[in-house]
Amino acid sequence: MTTDTERRTPRADTHANAEGAVTFDLAGVGDTDAELVLKRRGGEQERDETRLPLTPSGDGTSRAVLPGTAELAEGHWDAYVGDKPVESGIRDVRALLDRTPDTDPIAARVPHPTAQGHLALRCWVRAPHAEAGDIGLVPGHCAMTVEGRLYGTEAGEGAVAEARLRGGDLVHRVPATGEGRSFGFTLPYAALAEASGGRDQWWDLWLVPAAGAAGVRVSRVLDDVWDRRNIFVYPKQLTETGQFAEPSYTVDNDLCVRLTAAR
Repeated sequence: MTTDTERRTPRADTHANAEGAVTFDLAGVGDTDAELVLKRRGGEQERDETRLPLTPSGDGTSRAVLPGTAELAEGHWDAYVGDKPVESGIRDVRALLDRTPDTDPIAARVPHPTAQGHLALRCWVRAPHAEAGDIGLVPGHCAMTVEGRLYGTEAGEGAVAEARLRGGDLVHRVPATGEGRSFGFTLPYAALAEASGGRDQWWDLWLVPAAGAAGVRVSRVLDDVWDRRNIFVYPKQLTETGQFAEPSYTVDNDLCVRLTAAR
């Protein structure tokens, strides 16, 4: 029987805290393995690689620590020891639930397993940021409601929510309410469906916190979910054009509206 300390493939248990630090406890590393390497997927520049020293823990395992102050660009960071990908072990991400950080920019880091079982770190860096909270539906009115919290900016007079057609120039605006860092809006689907011409479409949701301010992408990144697409699934509503409309999240956990034909 092979124990963790005798493993040939490195395996890491991870612990993430609310301040953005991540601790990696590795089994299966050799005496000559001195570093845990994080590589940003698709990156080719020097800043797309971060090296963390491995310190023996005295029980056959080694530890590496990513400080909360370390700068990691937004994206997926894969973990390696030498040229070997690290297997994902136990992940303790309880501290990431219901975070309300006071840093600017917002930095979120969630360790997770890839489809192959390897360890990766999903990172977001947002400034300013509009964190989606409760998503609701308006019965009988074919509309969705969004409540959330702002970071790095505040809601003011003239705030609006924008639904921007992905890959197009169309923008539909509705009034947004809010005070300070709280915001909310109701988005009827009718105008989006009428503009679609019956085609399947995605409309990305942005918040303009005050008149003249730049738009802020509405997303949900301040918890332990690295990919919300198949976890947060909302009921579809049938529009007058015969299409289904539903709130949805993208691969980057950005909030949008999905229109599909009623089949």
